Order: sequence, then C-alpha cells, then structure tokens
Amino acid sequence: MKIGITGATGLIGNNLCRKLLELGHKVNVLIRDNNSSAIQKLNANKFIGDLNNTKVLENFCRGCDLIIHSAAIISIGKEKNEKVYEVNILGTKNILDTSIKCDVKKFIYIGSINAYKKFPLNQPINEKRNLVEKGFAYDLSKSKAQQLVLKNNDIDTIVLNPTSVLGPNDFKPSLLGSTIYDLYNNKLPFILNGGVDIIDVRDLSNAIIESINIKKAKESYIISGKWYSFKEIVGIIKSINQSKKIIITVPLWYIKSMFPIINLFPNKFLLFSTKVNSYFIPGLKNLTKESLYNIIYFNKKIDNSKAKKELKLKTRPLTQTLKDYLRWKT
Repeated sequence: MKIGITGATGLIGNNLCRKLLELGHKVNVLIRDNNSSAIQKLNANKFIGDLNNTKVLENFCRGCDLIIHSAAIISIGKEKNEKVYEVNILGTKNILDTSIKCDVKKFIYIGSINAYKKFPLNQPINEKRNLVEKGFAYDLSKSKAQQLVLKNNDIDTIVLNPTSVLGPNDFKPSLLGSTIYDLYNNKLPFILNGGVDIIDVRDLSNAIIESINIKKAKESYIISGKWYSFKEIVGIIKSINQSKKIIITVPLWYIKSMFPIINLFPNKFLLFSTKVNSYFIPGLKNLTKESLYNIIYFNKKIDNSKAKKELKLKTRPLTQTLKDYLRWKT
C-alpha cells in the first residue's frame, strides 16, 4: 500500500512512518524542512512544502491509497490563534480536499482528546461526548477539524483522538517529552498536584495501523493510556536517574485561587513572564495559563474501550515508556 503521512518530523508521524516502512509499505512524507534529523534515515519519498501549497499537496497525494494527517500546531497558548486555526483547520481542509481530488481511498485524521469538552469531570469521556464549541484556540481548532473530516461524504474517514503522547523518536521535542526530560535533569523545582493521561507513541502507532483496516467510515476512536499523577511520574524518573532531589508539590487549590488574578493580565504579558521565568528556571518554559488550566481541569475518566475492542489497543506500563524515551533521549 502507498501511504502519505503529514507531520513526519513530529513524534506521532515519525514513529508511524518508521513502523509502516518496517511493514513494507511505500511511504510519502510531507515535510517543511528536508534537513530535519527526524527524516534523514527514512527510506520515504519526501515532498517539501506546507499545507497551503496546493501543487505540492497534489504531488504528495497522487497515487496514494491512504493519507494519514498528523501535522498540527500543538499549542499551549504561545502561538497566535490565527496561526493555530490556519494550520489545524484550513490545513486539514486543504489536505482533505486534495486527497479527494487525487482519488485517495481513505483519510485518517489524528485529532486530540482536547477536541472533546472537558466537563462534566465526573463522567467518562468517550466518543459520544460533545465536541468543543468555544475555548482555547488549540481545543477549538481540533474540534472544528474533526467535524470537517467526519462530515465529509466524498472519502472514507477515520479520526483518532490520542491523549498526551510520549516515546522515542521525539526529535522536536514534544511538550510532554520536553517536560519529562526537564524532570529527569532536575530542572523543575516544583510540580503540581495533578496529572496527565499518557499513551506510548508506539501503542498509538499500532492503533493507527489497525484503523487502516476498519471498513466503517466516519468513526472516531479515543486512544488513551492511563492517568498518572505527577508524583507517580517523578517517582519513576527518580528510580531511573537515582536522584534524591526534593521537588515541591504545589496544591491545585492554590493554582485555582490564582486564576482570578491571572485573568486580569493580558496574555502577551503572561507569555512574556513565562519566557523570563524560564530563562532562570528552564523547566518552566511550558508553564502557561493554558497548560495550567488543562492540568487543573483534566478528566481522569477517559474511556478507550472502543479502541481496545475495534483497534486491538494495548498499552504498555509507563515505566517502560519512560525508560525507553529517556534511553533514546540520552
């Protein structure tokens, strides 16, 4: 099978590309930079361009049986909203329209758990949960793009909604990967008394590959691993690097109490403050208003039963994921 992958320099796209090549598929990759170390050793057909370049998109899609669209701006509030919408919504429309024009048989869109409404927090998030209608730019952009894909009647479509992804071949690196590495190197003086749901990128890649054979169209699948507290994550990392450094745990009630004050300041000022703080403490570079909000209001009850049943989703222990990622990183 000939498969086109966007976002091949990113964590998901890169691991997926490697797996598909191992399985003997022919792979086209759409990349913006041919000098990226992520794709130097990949035996794939490389197309240089972005999601707004119609001519490049047509050459990229031509002859493909399947397009897997994983390219996106994963934003925590640092990027301009207009850029997030342009890439995540308009870019998705462009590659979807081009796939149809080039007679591609199937289109798989890599969405995000953020496309679903967070509330109510006491009820599980599954594929029946309503999509975001307003809120942060990233959440809204992934919601709109997902709707765009699923409402299309001219091509078979599948959507996969992963939670936070971690694993090897994280060249950029990802936001979570960067945070884990900072913890490993003792660059974070404190953690929040919250947590995150983590899916190993290799388990996600296996689920994406299984979705290729799904004959039903317009299906969406939540690909989650397990929710881990930051205390648990730090505990595993300490067992790996043998660190005895004390990391302060900040209670969530304290962060919640600060939000009314934080909301009084314009976003530009808050981003500038984050930049200044990260100069002195590098580990704080990903601590923005949006990332704090996502940690505080994270739904621990994420239901991946549909993916387990239909995509044979299997998840490995976080200890293994962390060890493999840090081994690759270091």
